[in-house]
Amino acid sequence: MVKRKKQKPVPLAPPPQMKSRKKARKVTSLFHKLTRDMDEAKAKNNLSQVESIQQQIHEMGGREEYQRASQLSTSFHSTSRWVLKVLIQKGWSCGIHMTKSMNIDEDKNDGTASDQDKVPVNILEVGAINTELLDAANKTRRVLAKKDKNNNSNEDDNDQKQKYKDIPLYNINCRAIDLRSSHERIEEQNFLSMPLPKRSPHLGAYHVIVCSMVLNCVTTAEDRGKMLCLLYHQLKPGGLCFFTIPKLCLQQSKYINRQMFEELLVDGIGFKIENKKETPKVAFWILKRPKDKLIEDNIDVKVVPHKYKRGREAIASHNKDRKWKETWETTRIINRGKKFRNEFAVIITKDMTSR
Repeated sequence: MVKRKKQKPVPLAPPPQMKSRKKARKVTSLFHKLTRDMDEAKAKNNLSQVESIQQQIHEMGGREEYQRASQLSTSFHSTSRWVLKVLIQKGWSCGIHMTKSMNIDEDKNDGTASDQDKVPVNILEVGAINTELLDAANKTRRVLAKKDKNNNSNEDDNDQKQKYKDIPLYNINCRAIDLRSSHERIEEQNFLSMPLPKRSPHLGAYHVIVCSMVLNCVTTAEDRGKMLCLLYHQLKPGGLCFFTIPKLCLQQSKYINRQMFEELLVDGIGFKIENKKETPKVAFWILKRPKDKLIEDNIDVKVVPHKYKRGREAIASHNKDRKWKETWETTRIINRGKKFRNEFAVIITKDMTSR
């Protein structure tokens, strides 16, 4: 009689990694639709519809399945490589110089100035789904240590081995946040509720902010506007925001197109578009918070006495540069037809853009 081999128990393991880009697109699109529907149902206090949508989200695999789909989609373009490449090109990877008024000193950050007095580049990654930038901040390189001139020991040359030490590869500090963390090193934090620095809220906290494929996940036009304004306010003057969204958000939207969106970024919020590019499916921008003339002149808009001519002129110049449009405060359909089925829209108000 042949003895049967005992079957080993099947070990518990996480779901297999998603491999199909087509499935990933379906999962992300469905998840965004269901979360939008959920917000509408909650606003109407329709509890039965909320429960039904929650069940649909659970059946599709929940937020965990959505995060796996996002990881696959973003793996075809490494945001961290893009960010680090630009920082190296700008001479920021070894740290940056700051002016006395806490603007980023662009004249000294071209890679030609001395590394003395440089500060680490503070990076905030919003909606992080991997730890690539966190890993880059911890990377080191081995260099030959300088000999100690005060060492007068009479050791044999054979005993005097070359000594090496590890130094950081990049002079950066990185903080990664997400609404639902997928890794223990990624903080669970809602960016929309993050406070500005207490001591100097008008100066921002970060030299670089990375916000890749996040705005399209925000469910309301008002919160999208709030997020864009907070990206600006959380940046230090002269800082950069690496920003991406799916092209379909602007190509198939009923309410907005690319020209209107960029006008809102520049004239409405105050960004300067440093660079932009696109792939067949994704739009990329490097947005810069310009140096603040009022900060450079040590003028505070809220407390400067208007009797001072210098203060009046600075405030007048500041307000003149901001060309406000009432259309930014609401949504209206500009594109009709079956092609324009995307509900992406952005609303900003003067309160959001003010410091």
